[in-house]
Amino acid sequence: MVTVAQCSDLTHAFRLKMLLACSGIDSFIPDENSATIAPHYFFASGVRLQVAEKDLRRARKIVASPGQTREDPPS
Repeated sequence: MVTVAQCSDLTHAFRLKMLLACSGIDSFIPDENSATIAPHYFFASGVRLQVAEKDLRRARKIVASPGQTREDPPS
């Protein structure tokens, strides 16, 4: 797994996770439990959102354009 985004909070991470899921990309929030229990520890570092290396390029495009709701599947 590779970090594709450092989110300001858990809610932002979940929004990006849903956006990636709509494009068929599985993602993981390794800091989810910790950020739920002690969110104040993540103000400086952010909450990580990770994807498989094979999906990194597509995921970066999607994360970079938050207005995009879905990416067309590859041909």
